[in-house]
Amino acid sequence: MDYRKLLKLPQSCVHRLMNHRLSWLGLAASLPLFGVVTAFAVAGNGDQPEPPHIDVETVTQRLALPVYTSSVSTTPYWRDEQVQRGDTLGRLLNRLGVGDGEAQRFLNSSPLSKNLLKLKDGQTLSVQTNDAGELFGLRFLNDDENGEQVMVAIEKANGQWRASADPLETQTIQSMRSIDIESGGVGAALSRAGVPPEIRAQLNEIFTDRFELASLKQGDRINLVFESLLFNGSPIANGNLLAAEVEHGGQSYRAYYFAHDSESGAYYDENGNPIKKGFNEQPVRGARISSGYGMRYHPVLHSLRMHKGVDYAAVTGTPIVAPADGIVATAETENGYGNVVVIRHSAKMSTLYGHMSRFAPGMHAGKSVKAGDLIGYVGSTGRSTGPHLHFEVRINNEAVDPSTAALPTPGLSAQQRLAFRQSSVKLSANLKLLRELPVTVAQLD
Repeated sequence: MDYRKLLKLPQSCVHRLMNHRLSWLGLAASLPLFGVVTAFAVAGNGDQPEPPHIDVETVTQRLALPVYTSSVSTTPYWRDEQVQRGDTLGRLLNRLGVGDGEAQRFLNSSPLSKNLLKLKDGQTLSVQTNDAGELFGLRFLNDDENGEQVMVAIEKANGQWRASADPLETQTIQSMRSIDIESGGVGAALSRAGVPPEIRAQLNEIFTDRFELASLKQGDRINLVFESLLFNGSPIANGNLLAAEVEHGGQSYRAYYFAHDSESGAYYDENGNPIKKGFNEQPVRGARISSGYGMRYHPVLHSLRMHKGVDYAAVTGTPIVAPADGIVATAETENGYGNVVVIRHSAKMSTLYGHMSRFAPGMHAGKSVKAGDLIGYVGSTGRSTGPHLHFEVRINNEAVDPSTAALPTPGLSAQQRLAFRQSSVKLSANLKLLRELPVTVAQLD
């Protein structure tokens, strides 16, 4: 274009021509950019090959399922089962899938009494079995004919079944209770605190020479330390009341148990003086206590049982005397005790004499006896392994340790006093703990 001609044109024409020229220049400048983009896009699509043609065919093939074989363990293991209403041993084992015919036949012909094999609703039975339904052992607690708790065990050893129990390892712990007496009275307070009946009976007797437990009123307080026996972590019995503290009428009374030997003991104050005087007489004069109160292995039943009295070793025919005044309540023959006499000494206390060879002449219910009167002779009648006297003391029909509740309390020798101080210091610390801590129930391993 000849720009010189523009110089001769009117100004308005020059503007129109310049605008027309710039529009084409803009279009021309933008064309190369569109060309690049278009070329790029075309070039990208052009580099990819056409997808190959694929023929799709559906094939159905039958597959065999893998064969699952369960592995049945023959390793014995223990399990606990709670007895349901109407359960027998056979019915309970069937519910557990135990189909051991040999075991069932042995249970039906067991040498144990049928009463020992009776189950109670809610009790726990331990069963040793395996996944194949074989039975290896049974264990459960039950009461014998005398109402005493025993550990019933039926086990298979060396391919043979036996209805017996080896001595069981029990754990003894110290249980503690702190009881504040409220308007309901001491009995209700002890019940609310979960104090076992046998411990309550012992407590009831300890301070009778100083005050009656029933006289405690609102605002008084009781602190207790006693033995609890555990089997497989569960309580099965209670032992001795080890320490008792009663705050009554603004005064404090304390009693500590001290074992004279493995079979007997008594209660003393913090200075080692006897708390109770006890009876004036021993039922068998000069005899030794061969088996004390508490849990023991029964030589006839071969089971762990609560021994609710003491045994005096003596030859057959040795005289047995009344240790205190009383009235004969029973003079008869029973399965467990054999020839047995029961004497009532007060409204709440009675004593029992078992396994006598024979009664004293004229012995009958209702007869009055004085301390030292002859009531019978040592023997081995009933369930017994040899001649001895089984002697029990019962408070409100609960058996208590005769050596602490009724028998004469001996003084302590110098050596015994030293041992007493050592044991009472530890028990005093536990009583102090109960006084200072806001607890009502505690246990010490």
